[in-house]
Amino acid sequence: MKRLYRMRRDRGRRAFTLLELLAVIFVIAIVTAIMLPTMNRTHCGSNRVKCGSNMRQIGQAIMLYANENKGNYPRTFYTAGAPLVFSSDVTDTADARDPFGDKGQPGKVADNDVTAAIFLLIRTQDITPEVFVCPTSNAEKDTYGSAAGISAQSKTSFTDWRKDLSYSYANPYPSEAAVKEGYKLNTTTGAEFAIAADMNPGVGGGYDVTVPNETSSQAFMQKANSPNHQGQGQNVLYGDGHAEFVQNPFVGTKRDNIYTVSGSTDGRMTTSKTVVGSPVWAGDSVLLPAAK
Repeated sequence: MKRLYRMRRDRGRRAFTLLELLAVIFVIAIVTAIMLPTMNRTHCGSNRVKCGSNMRQIGQAIMLYANENKGNYPRTFYTAGAPLVFSSDVTDTADARDPFGDKGQPGKVADNDVTAAIFLLIRTQDITPEVFVCPTSNAEKDTYGSAAGISAQSKTSFTDWRKDLSYSYANPYPSEAAVKEGYKLNTTTGAEFAIAADMNPGVGGGYDVTVPNETSSQAFMQKANSPNHQGQGQNVLYGDGHAEFVQNPFVGTKRDNIYTVSGSTDGRMTTSKTVVGSPVWAGDSVLLPAAK
């Protein structure tokens, strides 16, 4: 009797049909599709906050450096008119290296080295390599190489700035003409002057910072925004020490394009076709290096 009862009870059970299973899967897919953009926005938002925190820490390190160097922001050897240099330090040695050493000595960097200037913050201000990595970029923190005993004081620049650096810095090596126009990179820079930001997109890989203008649509403006945030915008550090996320690069002094050389010496033309070069007037932010 018990066996017969179990058989009758089993017959009373009904399995899901294929149509019902498909319906459940369809509902789950719809709910996921609805929720995914919200989850992505939340994730992107938290990364922007972390990136903005990095910018503020870099700003604090710059101000500490300036306090110890007569108000001047970081730079190494400077020769007006010499080409800009973007070095990577690939040495794997524990020997102390001095970026200000005599020419021909270990550690002597070339004149007008932008990335070596940024690296000075790691050498002198106890700021960690993680701070120079945006969480949404492809960069990884600099580990200084594989040999034992390697530290920031053993280096003159990032091991490989294309892998270890997510941010761009105002050109600290102006031409003589720019100096005559009043360009200075120190604590006297204005509150609207962009000192640093997410990596300059440059020209290439789907980006062209020289194409849009101030009135371009947001969709077109994405070509000129940093690749760190997939063209959605960039965190910018200003002369008064605050950092904010902006949706286009025309956010410097007089709506200056912070990623290109200005098109005029008075700031009326906010951009030009020149990405890597000297600023041309006092408020001209030219943030380097560029990704392409």
